Amino acid sequence: MKVLRLYIKNCGVFKSNLIDFTHQGKFQDIICLAGVNGSGKTTVMELILNIINFITPDLSMSNILFDRLKPNILTRVDFVQLDLLLDEKILSLVLGDQSQIIKDNTISQAFIIENELKEMILNFENRIVKSPKDKEDFTVIFEQIESVRDSKQIVDRENFKIGLDDFPTLNNINEFFSKKSTVHDNLPFVYFLNAHDREIQDIRYTSIPKYEKTYEIVQRYNPKKDDLKKILIYYDYAYEDKFKEFTGWVNKHVLIGKVIDKVDRPSFQVLIKTNTGNIHTLDLLSTGEESLLIIASQLYFRASNNAIFLIDEIDESLHPEFQEKVMRLLKQLQIDKGCQIIVSSHSEIIWKSFEDKGLIDLTDVVL
Repeated sequence: MKVLRLYIKNCGVFKSNLIDFTHQGKFQDIICLAGVNGSGKTTVMELILNIINFITPDLSMSNILFDRLKPNILTRVDFVQLDLLLDEKILSLVLGDQSQIIKDNTISQAFIIENELKEMILNFENRIVKSPKDKEDFTVIFEQIESVRDSKQIVDRENFKIGLDDFPTLNNINEFFSKKSTVHDNLPFVYFLNAHDREIQDIRYTSIPKYEKTYEIVQRYNPKKDDLKKILIYYDYAYEDKFKEFTGWVNKHVLIGKVIDKVDRPSFQVLIKTNTGNIHTLDLLSTGEESLLIIASQLYFRASNNAIFLIDEIDESLHPEFQEKVMRLLKQLQIDKGCQIIVSSHSEIIWKSFEDKGLIDLTDVVL
């Protein structure tokens, strides 16, 4: 699965705009969203992330992310169309009036159209997300949320699926959800890494659960659930060969002047050895080292040909040398895994690594 185009009407700085992720008519493997603050980089990523949920069979409100402090992005757009390349055809995911759809006459195209979801999300936010008070019983709040999420109105909402029969991947997704199978290799998904969540947790007084990559079409990096230290400790315990393979790759390609040495199981610590022989724990890496290691590890463990990775502010906390390193890593991982990677950045060092293609300046798009 690859992102081709995004059409946006009336959403923040976007009035009626086309964002083209292709180059000379073909999808691009690595793309950078550039632009001044307020030019819509995060809006683009949030739209892609939320719209891909439309692929989910029997989409419900449980698939939508809600923030008590901010309206969902789908309530802030009049019309949006995301064109994806899937099974060598175009799958268009649409929120809004069908009459505004843009068709591609060069290739077979199908549509999933959600035209009532916006009002339902607004209703959900107004009734539940914004209304609870601090003193309310959270058990009652949870029951209210579940009742709205699973309501008959949402199940019976009007949506249209046009021309989907020729998409074998969609049939595989339907089969997975109907059987709840654990086999989900290479099914399409989008994975979002927020700039402000890339940190390593203190887990000395917690249990280490079995680490399983459960299939969801939309996934977000969660510093608690996906914590790097937990993953490494679990792999060291359960899959020693995979642990050695990953740490060997990290020590060769990611860290500078230090290596992941071993896991000290009694203390639940991953130990780092510097080139001077000093030993310290994983959580004493610098903020930039943490960010780089988390990005690299999530792509290493998760990437596949049908995966799309969204990395917000790729240069966050990274020294210029590390900015160059992260771009080399992304390019190599993309070649090895076949995924599509979309990053945003304010850094000219990052921009220059895209040369004559792959750089989308949103300042030019919206101004």
